[in-house]
Amino acid sequence: MATGNAGSMTQRHPVLIAMAAGLIAGAAASASDGLLDRLVSEQQKRRGRRVREAPAHQVAGPRFAAKIAGRRLNRKEKERAKAVFGVLYGLGWGAIHGGLRRKFPVLSRWGGLPFAIPFFFACDGVIAPGLGMSPGLKRIPWQPSVKEMGNHIAWTVTAELVHRVVGKGR
Repeated sequence: MATGNAGSMTQRHPVLIAMAAGLIAGAAASASDGLLDRLVSEQQKRRGRRVREAPAHQVAGPRFAAKIAGRRLNRKEKERAKAVFGVLYGLGWGAIHGGLRRKFPVLSRWGGLPFAIPFFFACDGVIAPGLGMSPGLKRIPWQPSVKEMGNHIAWTVTAELVHRVVGKGR
């Protein structure tokens, strides 16, 4: 059990801190999604809906849950699956981000921008299309893609802030 200052806690429990940072960052990215969505034109939104049902982070939870359940989900189950996916996404990417920023400190510079941009391209350009959650970036209109990149930047900046605040006691 950690006693003393926050620095000793980060040294003893870096994965827990990283996972907590990921959860907090997920809440910030969710808020940024709502704000940035207002900047996407209706025309771009319509074009986006022609190529995908919704952004990958919105469809992934319900699709995975439906596969696990072996059936279609009702509206309440879909909402629950979105929430569970959001938590797992935050925990998982929080752990990945925390480990990478410790191993490669350059990823923490400029609010984490060196992590955020590859993070966006990994998620929206490789992982989501590879899992069939979204088409490739070339098919998605530019404004929704920029909005998603903004969400990844908001996620990373928030995770970085958590790490820096918790690490102040070192």
